[in-house]
Amino acid sequence: PPFTNQDRAIMTIAGILLTCVQRLTPLTTLTSLSAKLTDAKLGKGTQFLIKSFIKQFKIDLSQCADPDISHYQTFNEFFTRKLKDDARPLGNGTLVMPADGTLGMAGPITAGRLIQAKGLDYSLLSLVGGLKEDAALFTPGWYATVYLSPANYHRVHIPADGTLVKTVHIPGRLFPVGTNNIALVPDLYTKNERLVCFFNGPCGDFAVILVGAALVGSIATVWGGTIVRRKNIEVTYFKDNPPQFKKGDEIGLFKYGSTVVTLWPGHAPAPLQELNIGAPVQVCSNLTA
Repeated sequence: PPFTNQDRAIMTIAGILLTCVQRLTPLTTLTSLSAKLTDAKLGKGTQFLIKSFIKQFKIDLSQCADPDISHYQTFNEFFTRKLKDDARPLGNGTLVMPADGTLGMAGPITAGRLIQAKGLDYSLLSLVGGLKEDAALFTPGWYATVYLSPANYHRVHIPADGTLVKTVHIPGRLFPVGTNNIALVPDLYTKNERLVCFFNGPCGDFAVILVGAALVGSIATVWGGTIVRRKNIEVTYFKDNPPQFKKGDEIGLFKYGSTVVTLWPGHAPAPLQELNIGAPVQVCSNLTA
């Protein structure tokens, strides 16, 4: 039946209230609520959420390792779904893309600065946690930024063979990392919570940075599980039996859309010239020659 005037009034009031809640509620609180909802076993409610998500974002189930949505007990189980082994062929470049998504920026690190968007740049030193010796690893250096939308595959893979040296968990805000915020919020990636993972491999030292965002329920790694939010920077060294990975191995995941920044040394190959900023990219496709 058509909506009555009373129905429209109720929906208008609900919309206003929702807007007020979003403006007045800290993003960390909204993110916590989102995490609890998407990790809850809701039975038919979970199936409804998954089906609605598939329809809205046109998810290709044929690429899923398990395409039967009835097997997923929570929304996040589906959201962080694995792909078939042959869904993302491994490129032959020195470095490959760490994630599915949109290529935000890629190029040289100039005077210790990375480009965020046209007219905006940010500090390499701040990005990696403030230690000059860490920033020096990529001076000179290269970087590439991949933004993951909710529609993308949300597991992160290592771009080259590497041994985990240390991680730096940097607490921060949880600003959204969509196109509008990237273009408008200065130093966005150095304001948001992030996990900086330092590796050493045949191409030298490189880093994969998992940047949190609003509604990202959590970041998880294959060696440490879900990252617990803290108030202070936490540095973890891996000296005894450090985790070792082959190019293309999974190293972590996001429980909502976010961003991955890859850093690598200047003596290694540059990003491929044919890469287009703003174009979709697939995990394990070539990032460099």
